[in-house]
Amino acid sequence: MLRLTRARTRVMVLALAVASAACVDPSTEHRVRANAFFRGGDFAAAEKECDQGLSAKPDDVATLILRGKTLFELGRSPEAKRDFDRSIELGAGKGKTYVGDAYLGLAIIASRNKDWTQARDDFEKLLALDPNDVGTHANLARVYLELGDVAKAKEHAEVAAHARPGDEANLFMLGKVDLAAGDLDAAAAAFAKIRESNARASSAPYGLAMVAARRGDRAAALASLRDAVALKVPNPGEIARDPAFASLASDAEFVKIVAGAGAGPAAAPP
Repeated sequence: MLRLTRARTRVMVLALAVASAACVDPSTEHRVRANAFFRGGDFAAAEKECDQGLSAKPDDVATLILRGKTLFELGRSPEAKRDFDRSIELGAGKGKTYVGDAYLGLAIIASRNKDWTQARDDFEKLLALDPNDVGTHANLARVYLELGDVAKAKEHAEVAAHARPGDEANLFMLGKVDLAAGDLDAAAAAFAKIRESNARASSAPYGLAMVAARRGDRAAALASLRDAVALKVPNPGEIARDPAFASLASDAEFVKIVAGAGAGPAAAPP
């Protein structure tokens, strides 16, 4: 009897599995496969699955967003934007349909194009969907700083930095915002906190070099910049073009440090 019960149980489980599979519509199956390919970095295969899914269900918001993300990774931003726009048109205002990833995609595309006004609008719409998202606050801090709205940049930078006190990127952004506001002590404090969290972070001495340069302390600025270079500051080619070091652009020692960073000869910022 026990064997018979187990056999019947296996048959029932198999029947339920078949029934469940039959309940999944083809568009969902394609989206599931597309998502697996996307996560695995096979964007061409992900696009193909999305296309097949949308062929079966053209207005599927989740698949439109996934294809938009896939097209973005393939370097086809205009097509990605079209899918993001369409998904928002179909899904915005519908309680059960989340279009946050579409707003994020549009904001990133706008940022890449340096369309900071559009990026601000898209990030603000994303924030309205999730007011506590730290990444969105951090992105808005950068966007508002690019737009010259230091007060709004400060508001978002503080939220991000307080939510994640030891996060290097958030502290660096807060320091940059304080620097733009002319609060040099607060900027120095933010950059110093990075060092407390990670003594090997090049952003700490780089930020302190910016503060020293603004204060007109040449020796301190150059010393901190040397430390940043020794810690392998990323994108060394940007050092000479950083407005924070405009006062040092023609300084022979500054030129030497920049060249030693592997950035080539320093040039005056535009």
